[in-house]
Amino acid sequence: MFTGARIEGEEGPAIKVVLVDTLTGKIVNSGPESSSRVEIVVLEGDFDGDEAENWTPEEFKNNTVREREGKKPLLTGDVLLNLKEGICLVGEISFTDNSSWTRSRKFRLGVRAVDNFDGTSIREAKTESFIVRDHRGECECVYLFMAFLYCFPQKAQTMKLKWCLKKFGLGYFE
Repeated sequence: MFTGARIEGEEGPAIKVVLVDTLTGKIVNSGPESSSRVEIVVLEGDFDGDEAENWTPEEFKNNTVREREGKKPLLTGDVLLNLKEGICLVGEISFTDNSSWTRSRKFRLGVRAVDNFDGTSIREAKTESFIVRDHRGECECVYLFMAFLYCFPQKAQTMKLKWCLKKFGLGYFE
């Protein structure tokens, strides 16, 4: 995953958030909870809870990652959503910073309910951990190589790796 790129789900371009009743395993499609507001947040990549995937709301909050000082918010786009009949699709969201500066060097996405309901608690959810890399390393090198390929097609096979490494000051070996 790269900064600036739209975050997509495993089964297609949209990430689906679903409110599920823990007792029945069914989608909560009626009642006030089924239309609650939820927030997408960034979590530490090493946030696991215990072996049974249990954590407290306080532990969830303590593992939320905020932007670095002087930087933009970590996630841009539609981070506040409204469930409709217990389901919503996450729109355009993307990372503005890489994950290399966090303790695990990885992020997770989490979702939490913003609304409170008397007598009902909605437990947070989280994704698996993943690395977010800077967009510069993914994009510019490809474009530069494509430009190089266009100008010098016969040298492209031997020059590709050297060109990318040299351009970004990483050095290379002959």
